[in-house]
Amino acid sequence: QEPKEAKSTTAQKKRRGLRGSRRRHTNRHRDSFGDSFAAYFPQVLKQVHQGLSLSPESVSVMDSMVHDILDRIATEAGRLARYAKRVTITSRDIQVAVRLLLPGKMGKLAEAQGTNAALRYTKSK
Repeated sequence: QEPKEAKSTTAQKKRRGLRGSRRRHTNRHRDSFGDSFAAYFPQVLKQVHQGLSLSPESVSVMDSMVHDILDRIATEAGRLARYAKRVTITSRDIQVAVRLLLPGKMGKLAEAQGTNAALRYTKSK
């Protein structure tokens, strides 16, 4: 009678379990953003410069930039939460991610604007 195959060891089982939990979901964040931010660009432009308009190509470029930066912020904030052994991304994680991703004064300004926007939102509710 031939010897039976060796049963998988506990180390191999653990490795298999890790593989399933570390799967990458590359487009998960993109789907949660919805279709596009294109509807907001003309509204913001009208507030800043009355007589100007945007070409479809420029709207497409700006939309890609917004998707990209939001994806980077979400990824970095998730990484920070994981380093702290938490499963929930906090507002502090997002603030730190913005400061890490945007250089110098731009990061400080973005953080201040985001904080003010969050305060206005909570006051309006």
